[in-house]
Amino acid sequence: MKQILVVAAENSAENYACQVVDVFTSNNSQVRFFGVGGDKLAQKGVDIIIHNKELAIVGIVEVLSSLVKLKRYMNTLVKEALKRKTDAVLLIDYPDFNLRLAKKMKQVGIKVYYYIAPTVWAWRYSRVKTIKKYVDRLFIIFPFEIPIYKKETIPFTYTGHPLLPMVQVNQSREEFRKELNIPQNEILVSLLPGSRKSEVGFLLATMLKAMEILNKDYRLHIVLLKADNIDKEIINQYIGESSLDIRIVEQGNRYNLIGASDIALTTCGTSNLELALLNVPFTAVYRVNPLSYLMGKRFVKIDLYSIVNILAGKEVIKEWIQEAFTVENIINEMHRILNNEDVRGTMRQEFEKIREKLTEEHHPPEIIYNTIINELSGVNT
Repeated sequence: MKQILVVAAENSAENYACQVVDVFTSNNSQVRFFGVGGDKLAQKGVDIIIHNKELAIVGIVEVLSSLVKLKRYMNTLVKEALKRKTDAVLLIDYPDFNLRLAKKMKQVGIKVYYYIAPTVWAWRYSRVKTIKKYVDRLFIIFPFEIPIYKKETIPFTYTGHPLLPMVQVNQSREEFRKELNIPQNEILVSLLPGSRKSEVGFLLATMLKAMEILNKDYRLHIVLLKADNIDKEIINQYIGESSLDIRIVEQGNRYNLIGASDIALTTCGTSNLELALLNVPFTAVYRVNPLSYLMGKRFVKIDLYSIVNILAGKEVIKEWIQEAFTVENIINEMHRILNNEDVRGTMRQEFEKIREKLTEEHHPPEIIYNTIINELSGVNT
């Protein structure tokens, strides 16, 4: 029985890890997974050593203030990996933690795989040196990453994006709206304030203030998508201070909600690509600790933050970052989208181009399974 340590510290990473574990399980592979994850991975039989709620940290200042805790978790994982005679580690995204862990694992002789490569094309290109030194194989998801890693002579496998097969509705727009008692001809706004406590803390109050004002001009039905690792009490604290009637939807209905929405207000992140794949117009926002932003800004190589804009190579949707994330800007942009069919139509045309760019005959979990099994068995790939 081979042992693989998996580190899925965030919601999206856990979803991708679940896909990989499913393929290993369906192939009856003699592999046991353990490591960092949440309830979804635990339900699939992964032995959770550290719950990913403990690693939901964003921003340089926040990471620095948690260094002692993060170092302790890292040491725990290394000790556990050695104790279990681990054959490989599969790190997923979360580069500030995972690249340091990659170094430790490599130093003790454990093979290191990295899925969802660090965004060196966006910021901190110098991390390619660390990747080259401590990662045995990258699994990359964007076609524009291929020339980067070819140039750097870093072993990689292009898998395509794992999100595409996941973004599926199981209820039509009409069915889901009926379930929520929302008339078909009235406006459904979905709010996606993020999957980290710090994101909710920095974003949700301003989102709600903007919705209160916007609601005076339209008959809005506002539905908030709650991340699994955000306690409902935290959300309710903000909603309780608002005059709006806001419904909360759990992650099980994530794509049904998005698919039934007319417009969305979301944090920058994976949700941006999900909205684009489901053809829903939106605007994106982000705010972190001001000091974290100032410290990180000097490393940024591109002017765009949303993955939708990055993939398009231009501004398709408006991004409101830090000081630009104001109630006034949000209201004006949502007015612009809701009042102009051409604006919505142009967005959807660009969304379709992105889908075409990402849609290839790839199945990332199968590719990862075959690569890891063959390499651990000594078969050339």
